Amino acid sequence: MKSPPVIALLTDFGTMDAYVASMRGVILSIAPNATIIDISHSIEPQNIDEAAYIIWTTFRYFPKNTTFICVVDPGVGSNRNIICVESKDYRFIAPDNGLLKYILGSLHRPKVIAVKNKNYFLPQVSTTFHGRDVFAPIAAQLAKGLSSSKLGPETTPLFHAEQFKEVNLKYNDEYNGSIIHIDYFGNIITNFLIKGDQKKTFKLKIGTGYITKLFSSYADAPTKKPFLIIGSSGLLEIVVKNGNASNYVKAPVKSNLKLTISNG
Repeated sequence: MKSPPVIALLTDFGTMDAYVASMRGVILSIAPNATIIDISHSIEPQNIDEAAYIIWTTFRYFPKNTTFICVVDPGVGSNRNIICVESKDYRFIAPDNGLLKYILGSLHRPKVIAVKNKNYFLPQVSTTFHGRDVFAPIAAQLAKGLSSSKLGPETTPLFHAEQFKEVNLKYNDEYNGSIIHIDYFGNIITNFLIKGDQKKTFKLKIGTGYITKLFSSYADAPTKKPFLIIGSSGLLEIVVKNGNASNYVKAPVKSNLKLTISNG
C-alpha cells in the first residue's frame, strides 16, 4: 500500500493567528490524503538565515518524496521569484531569497524551477499571503504527482549555494567561520562542521576571548562555564551545562570566529 504524501511546513507565521491553519486547509482541499508535519512556525520574523539553518538540519530525517514548504518571505508581493528545488529524494518550495542556500549546498545536482504557472495557484492571489495562495496549492499538486516541470522553466537562483566550514581533524590547521544560529536553549551554533577523530586540542576565538574546552556530552562538563560540544547536526556549538550560553558569551549571529586545531 502506497504511503500518503508528506508535506512539511516551515514559516515565521507563529501559531496565534490563522495563517498556518489556512495553508493546511488549502493543502487538504487539494490533497486530502496528505500528511502535514509542522517543522516550526517560530522562526524569528523575516529571519531568512535562521530558516535556512532549521530546514538544513531537519530535511534528511523526513521520508523520501517529502515536499517542504518554506515561507520566510520579506519580499512577498514584489517581483521576487518563487523556486522549487528538486532532488532525487525531496522537493522544496521557497522564495528565491537565500532560504535554501544550505539545501542547495547539500543536494547532489538539484533541479531548480521558477514557479510561474498560475494555473496551479489559487484563483485569487493576495499580495501579502503567498503561503496560502501559491506555496500551499503548489505543494499539494506536487504531492499528488504533478511534475515540477509543469510549474515553469528551470532557472539559476539569485543566491549562491553555501556549505559549512568542514574541519578535518586529521590535520593541524586554522579555520575562519561565524555564528549562524542561537537556539531556544541559548546554545551558540557555529558553521564549523567537524569530521574525524576528536582527540585534538580546540581553541575557538570570539572577539578577544577564547574557549578551549571540548566535551563529548553535557554530563561530562562543569556547570556555569562555556565549553564546546559537537552538536547533533555535526556543527561545533558553544554551550553551558544547564544554562544559556548566550548569556555568558555576548556574541550575536554572524560574529566572526577563528578555530585552531592542534595536537595539544
